[in-house]
Amino acid sequence: MITVVEKTALLETLDNDPQLLREVIGIFLADCPGKLAELRVAVTAGNPDQIANSAHSLRGSVATLGAQKAVEVAQKLESMGRQGQLEGAAEAFSILEREMALVTSALAEIAKEAF
Repeated sequence: MITVVEKTALLETLDNDPQLLREVIGIFLADCPGKLAELRVAVTAGNPDQIANSAHSLRGSVATLGAQKAVEVAQKLESMGRQGQLEGAAEAFSILEREMALVTSALAEIAKEAF
């Protein structure tokens, strides 16, 4: 099984503070749907600047949590937006949506676990 988010590494970045980990995950889970929705609107509209900005914001959030595959796809979308090369943006967004579903599911499980 592929690990989407490495709990031990994430906890270490937060000084092994389980309460802080739960708070960070809670903030991410609250913010993520809105950021993903903004990016969806940008991709649907074909707005390169909005794609770049929304993907950058989302990339920063998932990078903080160590979700490498989601970071890579968000980076790809960000680059596409910055370069104004939107061919394949819808497909990349679809991949990102799947990755984000895996990330949010993994984080929700981590937050529920007893430490």
